[in-house]
Amino acid sequence: MVATSAPAVATDAPPQRRIALAGRTVSRLGFGAARLTAGDGWGRPSDPVQTRRLLRLAIDEGYDYIDSADALGPGVSDEIIGDVVHPALGVVVASKVGMLRTGPHGWGVLGRPDYLRQQVYATLVRLRREQIPLLYLHRIDPDVPLDDQWGTLRELRDEGLIGHLGVCEPTIEQFEHLVDVEAPAVVQSLYNVAAPGSAAIADRADALGVPFVAYWALIGRGLAAPHHEKVFAILQAAGAPFGLTAAQTALAWVLATRANGLALVGSRSLRHLAENRAALDVRLPADVAERIGFDVAAALDGVAFDPRRSAEEER
Repeated sequence: MVATSAPAVATDAPPQRRIALAGRTVSRLGFGAARLTAGDGWGRPSDPVQTRRLLRLAIDEGYDYIDSADALGPGVSDEIIGDVVHPALGVVVASKVGMLRTGPHGWGVLGRPDYLRQQVYATLVRLRREQIPLLYLHRIDPDVPLDDQWGTLRELRDEGLIGHLGVCEPTIEQFEHLVDVEAPAVVQSLYNVAAPGSAAIADRADALGVPFVAYWALIGRGLAAPHHEKVFAILQAAGAPFGLTAAQTALAWVLATRANGLALVGSRSLRHLAENRAALDVRLPADVAERIGFDVAAALDGVAFDPRRSAEEER
């Protein structure tokens, strides 16, 4: 589970719709590819034609950063992206290696150099590319020296198979170690108004000019129903004066508190994807964003946000 912590701090900096990331300038809302699978990251979609169409429409809508992983499917989202997203479209495609899928609900970590190298080659095949524009180390394997994991990916980058390297969910100590070796191009961690615990590492990344990618920026699940209702009531009330829904307010909060950040969203509905983008057009004043953070923390009162919470637990 992910524990709550002190709310992140917002600024009154001018709103930005785009940020520099992996050698390109991209929208601050990225498309998370888990919804390209049958479930939340497992299996093939029941209507692959419609899934591919949705991805094409999302790109037309302005989603020019697509975030995938070899563990999604496994391999399914990368394969669909490879069918739809050609290099000429100018979209930054990111994938990840270093996690295992042992079943529909099973996740593991494996950072052995030979496995990482194999998965990079498999990802290239699925994406139908000669180079992966951005590749993350999905998780750091505690049983393998970090230098061996990062060093393998650096070798593959130097061989031209990877454009830029990022890291997901590092601790501050791990991140500082990587900075001493070679700072990642991007850092990605779970971050939303109900789970702001990555604020410290996001702040450190920001100080170094490293973009921060927030996954699970929307709180689709992760809280039991009573707490979910409390949080969304706060978001609804705070966002109403700005013409925002609760979901849009959640995204606007992430963008307000992470000036050098990008929020990932995913949906099987183009309407939802279009609605999400409306959050780019509204800047929450710093005092509003900070009040939202404090109010949500008070409503949760130490309750942990758990992104793997089942639907049954939420009822």
